[in-house]
Amino acid sequence: MPSEFGAILKDWRKTRRFSQLDLSLEAEMSARHLSFLESGRANPSREMVLRLSEALHLPRSAANQALHAAGFAPVYPSLSDDAPELAPVNQAIRTMLDHHDPFPGYAIDRHWNIASSNQGAQMILALASPGGPANLIDILINCAGLDLIENWDEVAVLSLSRLRTEILELGGDNQLSALAARLAEHERVRKADMGSINLNQAVIPTIFRVGENRLSLFSVIAQFGSVQDIRAGETRIELMFPMDAETVQFFER
Repeated sequence: MPSEFGAILKDWRKTRRFSQLDLSLEAEMSARHLSFLESGRANPSREMVLRLSEALHLPRSAANQALHAAGFAPVYPSLSDDAPELAPVNQAIRTMLDHHDPFPGYAIDRHWNIASSNQGAQMILALASPGGPANLIDILINCAGLDLIENWDEVAVLSLSRLRTEILELGGDNQLSALAARLAEHERVRKADMGSINLNQAVIPTIFRVGENRLSLFSVIAQFGSVQDIRAGETRIELMFPMDAETVQFFER
């Protein structure tokens, strides 16, 4: 009978679309031993759990779950946001956002909740969701009835594609799936499709209409490469850059 670890291993192998042979080659182990681990006929060492976690590109939380199922302590911490150990990380986020002003920049967590933002982003957010939600997908849905985002359909379809990719990489996530479902069910998204988007463009910006100003911005997304904490490691910093002189002049004013 499969063990808890064996069931987790098999589920993730199928999620990543690996055959047993594919995964055994990736993890540099025998397919026979992998089969024994999945069936519960063999128990993994801690080193083997970590090796398989790396081969399967498991999120840190999933790697901790696999370790626990195999009888080992988790290796990735999950600290509170104000933990002293995370002070340098929080300072790095603040520095990046402040230095990016006057152009918009914000930090979001795994579920697209805005954790921090600079003045440029706060100005846009005040127009998009005054006193409303601090989740980017909720804000995007709220903007569907406004004139704020000129290419809303394009931005929404691309955001949905990004959400679905993240859900696949995470092996499923209930909160992200709920956000994706809400966005996918929106009438304007149902009527649009990827075929309606000109993917031949080198850059697909978000185009804001603020009064008489047409602001064209594209995003750069950064993540920490060496932060082992689960929540901090999942934080993404999104910096928006101007596409044209009109946008530069608007924010510099």
